Amino acid sequence: MLRVALRPRFLGLLALMIVATIVCGLLAGWQWDRAHRALTDKADGPQQIGDIREVVGVGDAVTNEIVGDIVAVDGRFAAGEQVLVPGRRIEGQDAVIVVTAFLVELEDGTEARLPVARGWLPAEDVTGEDGALDPSLAPAAPEGEVRLSGRLEASESASGGVVDGVAREIATPLLVNEWGSPMYAGYLALDETEAPLTALPAAESQFSRGLDWQNIGYSFQWVAFGVFFLYLWWRSVRTAYRDELDDRREEVERLLAEASGDGPRPGPSAGAGPSDGADSAPSADPAADRSAGADHAAGLAPSGVAPSSRPAPQQNPDKDV
Repeated sequence: MLRVALRPRFLGLLALMIVATIVCGLLAGWQWDRAHRALTDKADGPQQIGDIREVVGVGDAVTNEIVGDIVAVDGRFAAGEQVLVPGRRIEGQDAVIVVTAFLVELEDGTEARLPVARGWLPAEDVTGEDGALDPSLAPAAPEGEVRLSGRLEASESASGGVVDGVAREIATPLLVNEWGSPMYAGYLALDETEAPLTALPAAESQFSRGLDWQNIGYSFQWVAFGVFFLYLWWRSVRTAYRDELDDRREEVERLLAEASGDGPRPGPSAGAGPSDGADSAPSADPAADRSAGADHAAGLAPSGVAPSSRPAPQQNPDKDV
């Protein structure tokens, strides 16, 4: 198998697989470094990273390097663009988060929407007499130009829609259908709120708790890809080696079959006459063969000479009979 592996074709394939493995190793190290940096940064607490327009572009993903950090933004709240997000448990209470669209003016003069989690309320404070959530009971957003500061969070996964001003998650794919685009991919959780709202605790960020492990998982996946490339080369060499063994085995079996007489037999020798073939050919009637053999044996003398070949006894005319 080593001779097969050292052939030029497989050596070239090995070089290609080694390059692919090295690339996978570099990508694995990059993902590991990102996870390590994120864990180190989060251990130091949230960082002030400046204006959101200088940190992340509209529609760009909020990565683990900036999630949970503090950003500032200038703009105004959009009138009538507000939803309630129920189903949260905060400080031992059933909580409802109030999320409002915030209009941010970009450099080209257009406005982009930034979902802002203004705070949370006990669910009973926004529940109507019919037992359903009533968005009109939530406090209205401030009017006019304001400057906000808070934690930059990533969008949650969408598993439902927005019905009557109630959404199951703070998911920008849902909100962009409800409010319009362009929209930032993440949302802002205010660190200071006005009564009766209460600021969201940092632990509510599912993204910041899970993304570090996600990067670590990516690093292991790249390692697995690198090992797979080397396995693919070994499997190719092994397959070629086994195919050659099968071809050799079939050739040996064919030669042994010819040597043992399984092949075509030679015809009669050239010195044999036509009568030899006739005498050696078996009769179609076995009984006739046995009768002919008995007659032939009876006509033979003890010496094995036929009677017709012996001289006849001479008669003595002088002897009286």
